[in-house]
Amino acid sequence: MSAGRCRWPVWAALLLNFPQLASAAPSVALIRDGALPEISGCARSQRADGRLWVHNDSGNPPVIDALDARGEVRERVRIDGAAALDWEDIAAFDWHGGAYLAIADSGDNFALRDSAAVLLVREPAPGERSARPERVITFRYPDGPRDVEALAVDAAAGQILLLEKRRPPATLYALDLDGPAMQTARPIARLADWWPEPPTPSEPIAMRRYRAAASAMDLSPDGRRLALLSNTHWAVFARRAGESWAAALARAPQAVGRLPRRQLPVHDTIFEALCWANDHELWISGERLPAPLLRVPVR
Repeated sequence: MSAGRCRWPVWAALLLNFPQLASAAPSVALIRDGALPEISGCARSQRADGRLWVHNDSGNPPVIDALDARGEVRERVRIDGAAALDWEDIAAFDWHGGAYLAIADSGDNFALRDSAAVLLVREPAPGERSARPERVITFRYPDGPRDVEALAVDAAAGQILLLEKRRPPATLYALDLDGPAMQTARPIARLADWWPEPPTPSEPIAMRRYRAAASAMDLSPDGRRLALLSNTHWAVFARRAGESWAAALARAPQAVGRLPRRQLPVHDTIFEALCWANDHELWISGERLPAPLLRVPVR
């Protein structure tokens, strides 16, 4: 075969320099609260050490819950003046000198929504039972409706990041954090196919469609690493100083790990929530009770 016709698939090129699967076992707590059957997003609290905010998927009230490291609910806060059409992710960030949460009402399984929204809420203080969005950014995509379940906030760059849920290559979009109330999301990067194993000769339909599709993401506290979650793996992409996400997401991830199942009480957990616990650990959870709360070391 001539050199001009010898084209390796993207996954093969990435595997040449792909890191080994992470082998360190995560610690596991269980979430048993009956009000949290469909955890779809999580974010590290900036007001209370060792706690994280979670929320349910669509069809549930507009409520966020603060959990401790054992999976126990410590705060339950209603978001007034907001509908939870299809909340899919939540991110914590510093903005204008305060601690904030961004909630992505962006789920769209059948690509039917004319617009989606991100709610910007000041993080509730311990003891508060309700909060109200300070801003709501409504947005559309330039290339038609998209199902998006992964959100992160890059406050230093003034951007809200949104990654479509599809088998890579997938598009990363950006909104202006301080921009107008109505925006068109801008495509800024393409996520390469980062799957850590060669495709099997015969894949189930769901795997063929959603392999490595992102159901959550979060930006590390130092702003240099973007963690992604699929239903089978987590992965961390790193960017160098001054580098764009377009360049960073074109490479294989810095670290990757397979999600555990056999040692969990519910073997068919749908993993949909991920956030940084600190600079070197991730929290991961998902739907169906008892839901695992994994604390995963990242090296």
